[in-house]
Amino acid sequence: MVQLSDRNCSKTAFLLVIAAIAFAGTCASQNTPPVNSGEQVPVAGHAVPADYGQLSEHNREWVMTQPPQIQAEFLLGAAINHDHGATDMINKMVDDWHGKLHFTNKIDDLQLTALYSNDLRVRAAAIEINLAVYKIAKTDEAADHLMAEAEKSPSWRPFAMWELGMLANRGVELERIHEFLRGYLHDPNEKTRHWTVEGIAHLGTDDTIKDFLDVFRNDPSLEVRERSGCSLAKSGMLTREQRMLAVPGLIDLAYDPSLDKHHTLMGLPGIEGDHQRAHGQRSRRMEELVRNRWDQAPPGVQRGEHWSVLGNN
Repeated sequence: MVQLSDRNCSKTAFLLVIAAIAFAGTCASQNTPPVNSGEQVPVAGHAVPADYGQLSEHNREWVMTQPPQIQAEFLLGAAINHDHGATDMINKMVDDWHGKLHFTNKIDDLQLTALYSNDLRVRAAAIEINLAVYKIAKTDEAADHLMAEAEKSPSWRPFAMWELGMLANRGVELERIHEFLRGYLHDPNEKTRHWTVEGIAHLGTDDTIKDFLDVFRNDPSLEVRERSGCSLAKSGMLTREQRMLAVPGLIDLAYDPSLDKHHTLMGLPGIEGDHQRAHGQRSRRMEELVRNRWDQAPPGVQRGEHWSVLGNN
């Protein structure tokens, strides 16, 4: 299993979340249906921008001669490099890889990199390959098994939470799994809460935002709060448009007198914190700055497609 604790965001990363989200802007065109769930982000997706590479015909032919392990590793690496056609091949071949892949350091490293790609289709491909590596079928029965094992064995919960989130992302028992994971957000065990946040981050649904904001405000563990902040800012399967939905809640947190102003306000660049002003006035001022910063972006700054994360295309 990927050791996400080895790659925790810095203490300031999640506190810069409003600035990151503000510069992202909303991205989907009016003709593009809104993406409300990570499961709705297909592995193949739309064509990537033309300046990315193309998976050559030679590579396509070579891949078909290789064993499944080599196929999966090569294509995931190509997807990370944004080679056009890689995620499409993964989508077509991954079902046949179930039961034929095994965990290696290489595939673990590739998965870790892919899950932080700026293209949600690459993240979706990593999720598909992860399920194949661990021989987890995309079925209700697999979800039942993971939930039952998590309830029985606290030591097994981190793995179960991580994989349940991935199953839900691919359309398996989405609402039921979300409710199950939500039930462990306030578990006494810090490690359980950490991996529950990681699992929820895979879901990619609008209603996970309030979960992250609750953890961000209330969890006693800095590490767990960091993971929640990272889930809002850049990790997980939320789209850029969905991340914008967190801005009002983050503004509220910035002016919560019970919270550490030094850390929280680091995420609000350009704001002179006059804490005597009314809360509503401060929130409106912040929202105005968020809009203005994006509206004043120089020519050539693109808002990107619905599959991009924070606009770093």
